[in-house]
Amino acid sequence: MEGLLLIKECKYCHENLKSCLDEGIECIVCNSNVHAGCLKRGSVPGGLHGDLFYNFTCQECSDIGSEKFVRQKLSWLQVITLSLYHLGTKSAGLARNGFFHWRDHIVAFIDRNWDILFPNEIKRKKKWIGTVAGRLSHYSSYLFLSGGKTVINKTAWWTLMYPKITPLVLSNIYNVMNLEKQKAKSRNEKRVTSDAESFDALLKQYVPDENLTKKFDISRRHINSIENIDEVDNQTEKKKQKSIKRKILLPNYKDLPKKLMKFTPISSLTEEPVFYDNPSEQIPIQKSQNGPSMKPLKLLDPMCYYNTSLNNISRMKMQKMHVKLTGNIRKEITLSPYSGIYLKPYIRRDVDTFPSWLKLMAEIQLTANKTDPEFILNPRAPIDYTYVQPEHIPAINSLCNQFFWPGIDLTESLQYPDFSCVALYKRLIIGFAFLVPDVKHTENYISFVFTRPGWRNCSIAKFMVYHLIQTSLGRDITLHVSINNPALFLYQQFGFKVENVVLDFYDKYFRTDVQDSKHAFFCRLER
Repeated sequence: MEGLLLIKECKYCHENLKSCLDEGIECIVCNSNVHAGCLKRGSVPGGLHGDLFYNFTCQECSDIGSEKFVRQKLSWLQVITLSLYHLGTKSAGLARNGFFHWRDHIVAFIDRNWDILFPNEIKRKKKWIGTVAGRLSHYSSYLFLSGGKTVINKTAWWTLMYPKITPLVLSNIYNVMNLEKQKAKSRNEKRVTSDAESFDALLKQYVPDENLTKKFDISRRHINSIENIDEVDNQTEKKKQKSIKRKILLPNYKDLPKKLMKFTPISSLTEEPVFYDNPSEQIPIQKSQNGPSMKPLKLLDPMCYYNTSLNNISRMKMQKMHVKLTGNIRKEITLSPYSGIYLKPYIRRDVDTFPSWLKLMAEIQLTANKTDPEFILNPRAPIDYTYVQPEHIPAINSLCNQFFWPGIDLTESLQYPDFSCVALYKRLIIGFAFLVPDVKHTENYISFVFTRPGWRNCSIAKFMVYHLIQTSLGRDITLHVSINNPALFLYQQFGFKVENVVLDFYDKYFRTDVQDSKHAFFCRLER
């Protein structure tokens, strides 16, 4: 490392080498340095900018009469540093304000140049992509800079903390820091400084030029950044206007606790709504002057207490006959308490899908009645997709506790029913999907997606995810999924991309008998 402080001379052109910019590659025999551009072959093997991780033998010292290069065994830290350095100098146009996406740029670069970086590797490991994400996060305090701390506000974007220093120098300083840590540990000395402080001190010691040791300027503002900020301001203004409209449409719930509000048929939104202390009180249906009679509108009041803990018998007694016959789907239009949008009874009615469970039931009926020549198989009912209703919550909670983990209660989803989708076959809930809106300024989060066994592989979950995506236009959507869950392929069909791996994400949720991995992929759909 002391050699960094010396002025070196190229063996071929006899010109001085610029410290930390083009320190050259050193011959392992005569210890002389050569510019990468002065090499007889024109460049190092592979042509990666800043790639000096070779055991080099110059032409004069070589036993074969020509320059000799033998690839050193690279660590993942060296590979990622080299990738970011090459991308920053040769492919700056791909960057967003100097940052590169960890998967689209860094992982793709390593994948393209795998044979150059790892020529002796016979087979790459399956989890090498997760290793890249882990190294970026681990060394984020002093080697790599995350875009989440800048105007990009995206954690999946990374750059070098010291972009003007070559990967070889950064690697050597890191090795010196590790050596000092080992010596201090052998002497049982307590560490006073952090890794970031130690690395910064060593960098200033061996690279005295302040222009080279400057960190990446996170205060830079490019045209794209200004446009992004303007877009955020516009979205904020639209959100404020939307909130004002909601206040006009919705009543003041603080003054009316635990009341079910019902709207009488109105010709405009300026008429006053009617409140009833008794939810079972009947509302007379008014006749419209221009047409037939209209049914009253109902509002799912988030401040109203829905008794979702009743057993099946109690709930069936409380339901009207037409609700029992139509599969627990309310025929009337409801008003969302979150967005003030009128929600129709159905999202979609599917009459074509024929799941494997229905096929099995049909085969059983045909086999049991094969001796009856007059037997006719009853037509199957459609699969109905609807918004979540209070009647669905007990069954959904039961499914979540059975197939996910205990203690799940999705009653809160009644506060934003327009971000939900429940699939029903008659009165049986066969699937559901929920999205939590506005977890961040421009980001929504998919919390649960489920389809009953026997009803899978027939695009039920695909439509529910599609519906949730359509409710979040203009916003990023994120989710967590177990790393061995095949649902990841479904999300990738819609454009979700894995940003990082969260170790032991489900450790405090999953039961011990669950076969799914407790590690999770954090996926994002950028809009």
